[in-house]
Amino acid sequence: MFQESKEKAMKKLKEALEKNLVDREILYLLNRINEMEDYYTTSSCIGRCGIMEFPKGKNPKIYSRWLGKWHHYGDEEELFKALDRKSEDFEMLVFVMNSPILHVASRDVPTAKKLLDLAIHSGLKASSIKSITDSRVIVEIVSTYKIDAPIGIDGRILVDRDYLKMLLKIGNAKLKKSRALFYRFYRALENIQ
Repeated sequence: MFQESKEKAMKKLKEALEKNLVDREILYLLNRINEMEDYYTTSSCIGRCGIMEFPKGKNPKIYSRWLGKWHHYGDEEELFKALDRKSEDFEMLVFVMNSPILHVASRDVPTAKKLLDLAIHSGLKASSIKSITDSRVIVEIVSTYKIDAPIGIDGRILVDRDYLKMLLKIGNAKLKKSRALFYRFYRALENIQ
């Protein structure tokens, strides 16, 4: 059952790569994990910074939108162009920095525990087991680095340009640190038997 699921996931990954839907910067890690007998990746993101708008009076899960998001290290020009896309009557604007994230299917609980322990010891301390089924165990690998900073409410920007520049600088620095932890985890994968 696990092997069949892995084959399906590898087919989906190949198709996503062909459509350019995979962050290329995390491929080194995906390839390493997918080479391993007891694991395969199911989803990933190299991490990002951006500005998200939440509309007034609408379900935020459905109607929120990115004004700008960057999987690379964003610059001030991109930041302020994103801010120019805001609606006149938004409920809230938030500067966001999300850590890289990786979901890995493991053959069973012992192999999942090995992977989870390795991630945590590599500094990816927010990692956890997300689900356990008869066919696989999903491990979420993620760092603790994150920012969700409100910058506007009720159609008004509440912060000045210098504060926004500082948020971007800190967001890029946290993104860099979290990516370094993922590379440490990559190197530590050599120790899994």
